[in-house]
Amino acid sequence: MTDLLRGTVHFLIQPLNLFFTLLLMALLLKFVLKARKTFWFTLIFSIVFLLWCSLPMTSSMMLRPIERHYPVIHESAPILQEVDAIVVLGCRHYEDSPRPFADRWHRCSLSRNLQASQIYRHHPKPIYVSGGVLKFRKRSEAEVNKEFLVAMDIPIHQIHSIPSGSNTAEEARALGRVLENKTVALVTSASHQIRAKFYLNQHGINVIPVPVEFLTTAETDWGWPSPQSLERSHRAFYEWAGLSYQYLAHQFH
Repeated sequence: MTDLLRGTVHFLIQPLNLFFTLLLMALLLKFVLKARKTFWFTLIFSIVFLLWCSLPMTSSMMLRPIERHYPVIHESAPILQEVDAIVVLGCRHYEDSPRPFADRWHRCSLSRNLQASQIYRHHPKPIYVSGGVLKFRKRSEAEVNKEFLVAMDIPIHQIHSIPSGSNTAEEARALGRVLENKTVALVTSASHQIRAKFYLNQHGINVIPVPVEFLTTAETDWGWPSPQSLERSHRAFYEWAGLSYQYLAHQFH
């Protein structure tokens, strides 16, 4: 039941999926239920919804409050001298075919790994990479991210792999076993920082957020509908849903 609910939520937070679902509902209302007024309302709402999600300004409005919750911290920032370790949460990699080195990691993983390697050059602290084997993958996120960092000339004895967890809560639990009461520089996507920090705090890890992979800018975005805006809207829906679940789980725990 939980997997079915999770799958339904993942389907509906995709703007195009929700648009076509609303469109199908509108057609059913007109041709099956003969509810013409409700049909027009649902049809117009679905079109407005798609336009809202595909515009740069409105998609950024939904995501910016999450992404800009914590300030940008540069790799040379003095505050990072206080940390005991650098933590890189898993995201995604590709195993489908021979690829150039840089193409083996999704943008989210690439940003996190690059930022961690740059922090290490200024503050050579142990790096912990986490993440288990995801669906349709053979290797763990921790394992492949460790390979990336080794390729960036980070000494292998400074990289600690925690190949456990298929979501943020599980990764935080695994990291808590080795980093409890420690202060870490948490390197993850800007939109992911609030949820991730909460979970790590729950397991006794003090966090200095280091957000990367911003999909929004600090200024107002203007422009025509675009695929990039749909991606921003999807990310916003995903994170708002995750934060809502996190809040409710905490309240009723």
